[in-house]
Formats: sequence, structure tokens, C-alpha cells
Amino acid sequence: MSWPTPLNSKNRIRTAGKRIAKAQRENGDLFWHFNVSRAEYEVAENWRNSHGAVLNTAQAWLRRLEKDQRPVVGQRLKRFNTIVDKLSTGRSRDLSTMHDIAGVRLIFRNEQELWQFRGKMDASRAKHKRTHDLARFDYIANPKNTGYRGVHDVFERQVGAADKSSAWNGMKFEVQLRTTVQHAWATAVEVYDSVQQARFKFEDSKNDAYRQFLLISEMFARVHEGKNSCLPNLADKELTQQCAALEQKTGMIAMFRSLSIAQTYDALKQNSILQRRKDGTLYVWPFRNLSRAIQAISDIEARDETANAVLVAAKTPLHIREAFRNYFDDTSDFLNLYDDAMNQIHSFSNDDYTMADI
Repeated sequence: MSWPTPLNSKNRIRTAGKRIAKAQRENGDLFWHFNVSRAEYEVAENWRNSHGAVLNTAQAWLRRLEKDQRPVVGQRLKRFNTIVDKLSTGRSRDLSTMHDIAGVRLIFRNEQELWQFRGKMDASRAKHKRTHDLARFDYIANPKNTGYRGVHDVFERQVGAADKSSAWNGMKFEVQLRTTVQHAWATAVEVYDSVQQARFKFEDSKNDAYRQFLLISEMFARVHEGKNSCLPNLADKELTQQCAALEQKTGMIAMFRSLSIAQTYDALKQNSILQRRKDGTLYVWPFRNLSRAIQAISDIEARDETANAVLVAAKTPLHIREAFRNYFDDTSDFLNLYDDAMNQIHSFSNDDYTMADI
């Protein structure tokens, strides 16, 4: 089965994105699609799905480089409703240049392996072109205001002109590099935003959990990775005290402990669509190959019972579980790291509270 091919000019794609974004802003998440023509939707849908070939090229390139470090590698095609949200909120102004529609995530045991791999990307003979300088998306050296840490790289896909797949040249893909600690924190943010309908990830939440995640990011960096995050001047004791006080307000950690992790091991395949239904259940659609999943994603997204759906792929089903824990409400790694960090800091302090207070 062949990959969807881009059928429209960049200007046409840009226009479709603007019209869809305007409809979403004026009519909301539930009704925007009634106020935009089918033609506009099809232009945007074709552009999104055409990134399947880009995703395939990107993951194949990165897998050739990862033999020594053996990170967890997963790839995903951006959800259509997330694309619309980015356009309508102004986080992305142009559908034709949106750089993370195709995304590959690599999770390393430690920073040393992460930097070694990034060096391999730079030394690779592949013709894919990085679109920015090395420091621009280095959120380890410069964590985001939310406390997010990791490294992102954006590339333009390039293969030789003689290659039959050169039609996708110039389309972009994003590579996310994280350590297991950074990934656990980011997963918890994703789960919290999903369960609580918050927007901490996008830096516009007023919830007290905003501050709590900042504190935890700093604790994780200090205790588990020997460095600082976004609150370098705060004393260890203040970190734990503030975190304990905020937990009394938010109940965030208690909420994570109460979540039921979706159990879908048997159904998962290397190429799967994860469909979150409106009744809260998670249904897995397995596919023999990525191109078949690409062909099916739009139909599954449009079903009445669908709250959201995402296309994911990895070398093994276990790697899907690891790379995309947020879709399974799995914050177990985060909780283990949190408990360990609180205990380690507490054991070196003379605080007059106990872990029962936390």
C-alpha cells in the first residue's frame, strides 16, 4: 500500500489551516467542523497524513544510529485535533510549516547516552537538514518555564532526487530526546492535562499544580540527574515543604496514585492506533504496517464514539508502552521517582514533618 502524497500547494495548505483555525476559535472544539467546508478539511487531512512517509523515513534513519545506546524509540503522527488546537491558539501560525506533525521520540538511560546519540545524528551521512542551531531547543541546558527538560531537533526530510520517495522532500519532522527521568516527568504532565482538562503543558494554566510540577522538575533534576532545572536557587528543604503544602491543595499525587493504568498489552502491535473513547475506555487498533494505519487514522478519529485517537509505532509493543505512557494513564515511573526524591531529600534534612504529611 502506498503512502499518501501531498496534493496541494503550500499556499493552499496555509489557507486551509487558517480557515480551520478561525472556525475553531469562533465555534469551539465540538462545532468547528460544521463551519468549515469539507474541501478545507480534506486539504489539511491530506497534508497531515502525507507525513506518514516522512515518519517512516525518520524512524528508519534513527534506528540505524541507535544500535549502541539502545534507547526506547517510538513514533507518532500528530492528532488532528491537536493540530487544530495549535493553529487556533497561535502556537503554530502556519499549517504548511508546522514542524512536529511527524514526531520520533527516543528515551535514554542517562544524559551521556543522549548526547552521544545527538552527536551521531550530526555526524550521519544522511542528507536530512536540521532547521535550527544546536542550542535553540536544548531544554536541558535551558529548561522551559514549565520545568520541561529534554532536547528537540527539527529536520527537513531530504533524499536523493533519484529516489522514488523524493516527493516528500522538504517536509519536516521532529526528534525528541529525553532521559527516563525527563520522560517520566513529561508523561505525568500529559496525564494531568488530560485528566484534569488543564493546559499546564502550554504554559497558560493557573492551577496550583503548575507550581507543583516546577518543584518536582527541580527535585528530579537534583536527586536523579545531579543538576538543576528551573528553580536552581531554592533550597532542598524549601522544595519538599512547598511540594507538601501544594499537595494538600491540589491532590495531584493522590490522583496519580488512584489512576487505573490501561491494560492493553495483548492488543498492541508494532503499528497501532490508540482510540480513547468518550466513555473513557482505551481501544487499540493494531495494523500490519504503518501505511495501513495511516490509511485508517482519519476514519477512526471521525467516529462518534471517539474522544481522540493517535497513531503510534515502535519496534515492539513494549516500546509503545514506554514511549507513550501518557496514553495509558501510566505515571508509575513518575511516582517512583517522586517518592525516592522526597525520601532522599528528607533524609538529609531536619524537617519536623513526616512522609505521611506528603
